[in-house]
Amino acid sequence: MALTTNLRQAVRKYLPKHPKEILVADDDVTHFSIAHPKTLPWFSSPVADGEHAGHGHGAHGPHAAPGETQLGLESPESNSLDGKEGTRVHTHHLRAADGEPELKRAHESSVIQLFYDLFFVANLTTFTSVHEINDPATLKSYVGFFGILWFTWLQVALFDIRFGGDSVFERLCKGLQFGVMTGFAVVGPAYQIGWDDNNTKAAQALVSFQTLSIILMVSRLIICAQYAVVIFWLRKYKKTWAPLGLHVLVLFVAAMIFFGLYFSFGEESGDSSLIAWYVIIGLEACVILLISAKYKFLSFRRTCIVERLGLLTLIILGEGVIGLCGSIQRVGSDQQFGPDIIGMIICGVVIIYAQWMLYFDQTESERVGTLRQLIWTILHFPYHVSILLLVEGVSQLAVWRKLIDYWIILYNQLNTLDMPTSADTVDEVVQNLTEVMNEYFNIFSEGLAQLKYTPPDLSQNYTILANAFKDSFDAANRTTVNYTFTILDQISDIYGAGAVFAAESFGVEPPENLAEEANTSEEYLAALIQNTFSTVFIYMFVCAGLSLIFTSIMFFFGKRNKVRGDFLNIFFRVLMGLGLTLVANMAMSSDPNFQNAYQVYAFGPWILPTVTLVFAVVVVVDNMLINYVRHLVTSTGQRGNYAHANSV
Repeated sequence: MALTTNLRQAVRKYLPKHPKEILVADDDVTHFSIAHPKTLPWFSSPVADGEHAGHGHGAHGPHAAPGETQLGLESPESNSLDGKEGTRVHTHHLRAADGEPELKRAHESSVIQLFYDLFFVANLTTFTSVHEINDPATLKSYVGFFGILWFTWLQVALFDIRFGGDSVFERLCKGLQFGVMTGFAVVGPAYQIGWDDNNTKAAQALVSFQTLSIILMVSRLIICAQYAVVIFWLRKYKKTWAPLGLHVLVLFVAAMIFFGLYFSFGEESGDSSLIAWYVIIGLEACVILLISAKYKFLSFRRTCIVERLGLLTLIILGEGVIGLCGSIQRVGSDQQFGPDIIGMIICGVVIIYAQWMLYFDQTESERVGTLRQLIWTILHFPYHVSILLLVEGVSQLAVWRKLIDYWIILYNQLNTLDMPTSADTVDEVVQNLTEVMNEYFNIFSEGLAQLKYTPPDLSQNYTILANAFKDSFDAANRTTVNYTFTILDQISDIYGAGAVFAAESFGVEPPENLAEEANTSEEYLAALIQNTFSTVFIYMFVCAGLSLIFTSIMFFFGKRNKVRGDFLNIFFRVLMGLGLTLVANMAMSSDPNFQNAYQVYAFGPWILPTVTLVFAVVVVVDNMLINYVRHLVTSTGQRGNYAHANSV
């Protein structure tokens, strides 16, 4: 008993003395409980403390005690607790302009906002895993779905970083927004652009578009309700009615248009309805950002918008890491890593790392709120599209490099087989050929991956080939009219069957309509190379260049007090980005010289090293220019004075 009493006294000695934070020990001293846990309000106010005290017409009633409000609403705190777990979100106040309220501003993202981002990355990862980009139609589908996902995330983020709080209502809205993201995951597998009558998935795509219209409508109505609550809190400030009312109006009109588009989807009008989607989500974002730029209390100054966009950039780069690791597992199933495969893996890591450096090394977080910096915000969408497709292309090309290696191995094995010298040696040669193909097929059953497809049955090809060989030595009893053509044709079919099997085992497939139309392995391989590979090659190089160009444009709009070194940096990034985009012309040119150069380059090991070298040079030059600017600033005094005297 004495020991228990002493232990209780010792514990209480080091506990905080504020009554709301005291931990009370039970008699058995086996656990502790919170004496006064936080009471979650029904609604949370975005208004800063001083507004209630100074104006006397805020949420507090005339007889409300400190910490209490009317209607069970929360009294704002400068250091609010996010959630029952007690995660503290530090805030500061945005000073009000004349007739505008003074609002709380969070220094960093809350836990529930980060939790919402997890739904975004889950959707992105799931959609990427079920939608392989192998032709322009699938590329449009990928970008289109990402655009819907991105702009929905943006609308939620724009509200959260300015007015987000912790209350029963906010948690209910966030739960509904989780449901919206889950709805995206449900319709994602059926999301497909393409209205070809031969497309068996067209009907499923139409249903998914209609469902997605309802989901988009619901997502906008949820945000409308959140802004309506903000209007209630700021009802005493007449200057806030028009901008917040426009927020609600824009989102409500968008919701109604989405609802109307539900009835417009059909085989004849599907494309135009999709265009209407993208126009609406782009316009609503631009209008809300423009309204926010005009009113100080709606601005994003001293908010965590830079952090949120930076975290989203990390999520997209993380998607590239996931894709690269998945590709490594696919190409490493046989545990045979040649120098070219190791080089591809290293290049993939360097490219993703270089993107991280190029973005975060030049990001300023001190001030976001002007129109110039709102342009910087919206530019993240094309930038995120470019790096998403870049890292996806890097992952796909790593698989293609391994696949081409297997094709070369099979070609060399078949090319080095001894031809029969007489009719008596035909059976031996065909047996050797059979053993070569069996060993080749067995490669894909070893290691971490198991056979996804059954190896083709080539027994009929072997029989036809043996008869053709024998006819070549027996002119009197010849049964094959053109035995030379038959021999070459059968060897080509055997090689094609092995090459197609390797592609299928790696999950590399041509567009569905071309795969169904291919009657021979030669046609199937032609569809793979001319469509799937060329599509990946083109969008990877184009997006690699665009990612550099967009980082330079965002650098221009997001960087204050630019000096000559900064403009040199921007110019160099744009120049190198244009150079990368021009490489894609090799696959699109009809010039025979370009086509020959493209085939040599495409089947060689220098695709990813080219991008890696360019990115490495840009990073090196970027850091050299940063050090050059720092040296000039240090030698001439403060940066602001130097920029004023030397800026272009």
